[in-house]
Amino acid sequence: MKTKLFFAAMLLACGSFALNAQGYKDGIDFYKIGKLDDAKELLERNLNNAETKLTEAYYYLGEIAYHKGDLALAKSYYDKGIQADAKNPFNYVGQGAIELKNGNVKVAENLFKQAEKLSKKNPKLAIAIANAYYYADANAYAKQINKQTANAFKWNPADPDYYIFKGDDLGYKKEWGQAFGQYELAYQNEPNNIESRVKAANVDFFLNPTRALNGLENLLAQVPNNALVQRELAEKYFENNNVAKALEYYGKYYDNPNHFAKDEVRYAQLLWMNKENDKAIDVCNKLINSDESLDNKFFANRLKLYSEYGKEDWEAAIETGKKFFAFPEKFNTYYLSSDYTYFASALAKLNRSDEAVTEFEKAMQLFPEDKSIRNQLINIYNNNKEFAKGAELRQRIVDSGNYTIDDIYNLANAYVRVAENTTDEAVKKDALTRAKKAADEVIEKQPDDVSNYYLNSRIMLLSEATEFDGTALDSYQKLEKAVDAHKDNKNANYYYQMCYRYMANYYLKQGQNDKSKEYFTKWLQLDPNNEQLRKYVEGLQ
Repeated sequence: MKTKLFFAAMLLACGSFALNAQGYKDGIDFYKIGKLDDAKELLERNLNNAETKLTEAYYYLGEIAYHKGDLALAKSYYDKGIQADAKNPFNYVGQGAIELKNGNVKVAENLFKQAEKLSKKNPKLAIAIANAYYYADANAYAKQINKQTANAFKWNPADPDYYIFKGDDLGYKKEWGQAFGQYELAYQNEPNNIESRVKAANVDFFLNPTRALNGLENLLAQVPNNALVQRELAEKYFENNNVAKALEYYGKYYDNPNHFAKDEVRYAQLLWMNKENDKAIDVCNKLINSDESLDNKFFANRLKLYSEYGKEDWEAAIETGKKFFAFPEKFNTYYLSSDYTYFASALAKLNRSDEAVTEFEKAMQLFPEDKSIRNQLINIYNNNKEFAKGAELRQRIVDSGNYTIDDIYNLANAYVRVAENTTDEAVKKDALTRAKKAADEVIEKQPDDVSNYYLNSRIMLLSEATEFDGTALDSYQKLEKAVDAHKDNKNANYYYQMCYRYMANYYLKQGQNDKSKEYFTKWLQLDPNNEQLRKYVEGLQ
């Protein structure tokens, strides 16, 4: 069955604490809050240190192996713990837990009795035995669990382990409020008991984040150099969308020798998010040049690329990008669309458009649902005056069926650009037909948006066989009415001028001089500093 330990792992997925930031004891505290892999790394890292108590370290390595399901490895660690100190009772409890798992209840009971003889009336030992029964089968061994917990309370009602056991059980049952109460009792009895304070804060974080963070701040004040407390605060502030505070505590944690290499990546990420690109690059370079795993180096290269792009150091970003995309094939599924777009955009900044286009097209194949990739590629096409290619991509977005009204508007504009920049009449005619179809759709769906009528007027103006032949007259009249209904539009003055300009020239061409002068005058009233227009109007009969 599931255990309290796995409840703890779920509850504390984002962080953990230790009593002090030195040696193997950090690993013990990681274990107690359910971070098994981190605990194992710290215990193994410090196993050969002179200050490490091997019997204790082996016991917790055994506990980790036990909860990972490797009973043979667990037994080997418990055996080593007994060899290191046969008088330490906890490794016998570990051996008993394995026997319970294997169905050897009597053997387990004898091992528990052997442990109890070595440390009589020890509440912590009683809770360890209760946990062994709990992890084996809480329902089947309810009687034994109750006996052990009752003894623990009787022998020392102030011992925090009793309340932590109760809190873990309640937490596994999702009775969060009551679980918090038990953890609170634990650290009230022993204020420096980090396990209970951390678990209380992590439960409380889902109920009252500010109160939980304040509790962790108070804890850090008691253990200011504790790497795990620094890390937990940093992670919690990150979860609470406070990048500045997260960065502050990650900075302290980064300087602490007990930090993990994987957390250097998060620190670099926070630096990049805070636009501290030089610091981010420095952290990434140290990780890249270290003996750490390829996984950590992969993520370090990503953040180095992003940070160099943030500095507008295009050459450096391109060089890092090349190394980043040269990682072994197993990393292919790790790449993000933003990886390609940062790299491609850096290429584009140095006018290496062909290479940039290749990267954007590769990204489109890998991330077909990400319209932002196409939009960035379209910008490159437009900058290169390859308007037909840009329009083709806009059309693909619409043809996919996954589009917005803005996509239709942008499609119409894209075809307008094609029509404005081609000398091929057949291409121009086709582009204007497609543009008109898209413009009609946006007007139908957004009849109160004045910009849609202006777009339609541009299309009709381009469709005229000769300038001001009246083909666009109706569209400009509709634009004028739309502006009349929305005079607060920020572009109203400009739209009116475009209407009056067209109508003035159209009526002039038709020989309707009075009407033409009327619109030229209206135009001048909106553009009084246009001296050329003023002279023209004054010269009209």
